[in-house]
Amino acid sequence: MISLLSWPVRALGCLLYFIWLLLRSNIAVARDIVTPGSRMSAGIARLPLRCRSDLEITMLANMISLTPGTLTLSVSNDPPELYVHGMYAPDVDEFRAQLYELEARMLTGMRRYGDVGELPAEMRGRMGGGA
Repeated sequence: MISLLSWPVRALGCLLYFIWLLLRSNIAVARDIVTPGSRMSAGIARLPLRCRSDLEITMLANMISLTPGTLTLSVSNDPPELYVHGMYAPDVDEFRAQLYELEARMLTGMRRYGDVGELPAEMRGRMGGGA
């Protein structure tokens, strides 16, 4: 019951986190545009997902693509996974960890009881743990 009552607060937390990501990435891209040289180090990450529904997959893919410097390249439903391009991704594992953080916050905000679930089995060893 408590988690159900905290649902609006969790959804607001997800929204605020996404706004923070938008601001941070806009500043990074703008700084790269107006300063000489480039700090870009592009990378592509395969991201097996904890999303269970088409709505969750679509929301995550859109949140990623709306964030400057990132773009969802490919979406698969079975098994659920995304391929994501990042302009500032010199370390693909760190980039993937940032994407998993966004997924976890989105799922916590969207799901009534806030259950995120564990990372996909193939990612647990690389990322250092579960949910």
